[in-house]
Amino acid sequence: MKRRILAAVCCVTLLIAGTGCGRFGENKASHRNLRLMVNYFDYSKHDYSLQSGSGCYLQCNGTTIHCTEETARIYPKLAEALDKDAAETVDLAKAFSDEMDEEAHEFMRDGASGFYVETVQSAVKRADEKAVSIASEWYSYMGGAHGAGVYTARNIDPVTGEEIRLSDVVKDKQMLDELLLARFRELYPDMSFLEWDEPFGNYDINITKNNDESNAYTFTLDPDGLSFYFSAYELGSYAEGRQVVKLLYRDSPTLFVKDYAVSGGYASGLIGYERYDLGGDGTADEIGYYCINDEFNPASAYEKIYVEKNGQELDFNLHCYSVETFLMHTEDNRDYLYVIAHMVNDESCLHIYDLSGEKFTLAEEEAYGLPHADWEEEDLYGYELITDSDDFVLTFRCDLLATFNAYFNTSVGPDGRPLLPEDGYYDVPDNVSTLHSAVPLKADIVNEKGKVVKKNVTIPAGKTFKLLRTDGEKTVDARLADGRIARLELTRSDDNPTAIVNGQISEEEAFKELFYGG
Repeated sequence: MKRRILAAVCCVTLLIAGTGCGRFGENKASHRNLRLMVNYFDYSKHDYSLQSGSGCYLQCNGTTIHCTEETARIYPKLAEALDKDAAETVDLAKAFSDEMDEEAHEFMRDGASGFYVETVQSAVKRADEKAVSIASEWYSYMGGAHGAGVYTARNIDPVTGEEIRLSDVVKDKQMLDELLLARFRELYPDMSFLEWDEPFGNYDINITKNNDESNAYTFTLDPDGLSFYFSAYELGSYAEGRQVVKLLYRDSPTLFVKDYAVSGGYASGLIGYERYDLGGDGTADEIGYYCINDEFNPASAYEKIYVEKNGQELDFNLHCYSVETFLMHTEDNRDYLYVIAHMVNDESCLHIYDLSGEKFTLAEEEAYGLPHADWEEEDLYGYELITDSDDFVLTFRCDLLATFNAYFNTSVGPDGRPLLPEDGYYDVPDNVSTLHSAVPLKADIVNEKGKVVKKNVTIPAGKTFKLLRTDGEKTVDARLADGRIARLELTRSDDNPTAIVNGQISEEEAFKELFYGG
């Protein structure tokens, strides 16, 4: 028997850890949440002779947003619009990487600290039949005292794929500007622009991009209101920073052309610091997060994550390579922050923060992550995002006859934790390699619901075992070529990590080849 070890993490991810996410969206055409994925790209440049930590002298990476395959079939115009945006983002990143390569390299050769940077991080603020709204934060640094950050946003009608203009949402620009100014005075009372006569006079609600004559408002259609983003230098000095202002739908119902509010529960991705109506009390609270780069790998890894709510801060040490954060709002007005970090060896960690009350707390830490999105025809690498607190997918790593990420559909439970499957079983991805028995093997036969229908059946050598589901601890159900489902119980001892199958024989003797990840 060959025990094949897939040492490279990328091999584990691409070959056996995917989840076949197209299956998750079946029969969801009438469901209000759409399933989107985040894709990661990286055009950074390295020279390890520079001895600059990771050897990176030009960091150029980020994320783009795409539809999953199932959502793309239901909303082809949306998929087309997102793919076009993604292509433009990637083209800009490639151009920056190629153009600045030599200059950034010389910058580091001269002994300068830091490295050239061009990054973009995106978050899905909402995704339903009314709107898909995405916020992005671009950051550039090319030497000097500081870098520059710019917000962009996209609001798309998922059926037509067309951009939603602010004039499609609000009726009266003057009323809008007055409400924005009032919120600015409340949130940022020391901003210098507050003394101007018409601070938003040059903004136009009918355009989505700046032109020579007017500025476009940068906004997202959140589940609970409109978020407006203002980049550094847009309204004030660099020292005054960037600002995010939220206008809740409930505060000014006469302002809006139609109702974009989401009733019931929702999930909303965070990009830096955001404002939401936590608890449904009509107050826009500030929540956010930021990550501290790894000292030895600053361009691609983190070592600490900070989470904040209204000035309160919690932190935890965690070495990871990407972080996705979601506000999970339930139908009965409970709010939790899900912080999902993806680490080495395809492992993940979910931190759940309870945002109720004056002080927020870390409610739970679980070894859950997001499912790898599975695009068969495109070269995309990333995860399926959470877009609905009542319907999402989580995964966790298993090493049971193979290395894979078991997955389960879930929702936010009464204590904020994701609800676990009632039968205690989790699904195994379709693309986990099929096993072939090397010797006859005795196993119980179970039905589709997991009930034993025939005990101690002998399965001849040379039969195929397609892993179907698992309890995540020791039991794996596998489908045979004839359609029957065989139950395999795996036991291990402290002295020997090799599992014994059904108390009879070691897994290495039972099967011709095993596919474990390193």
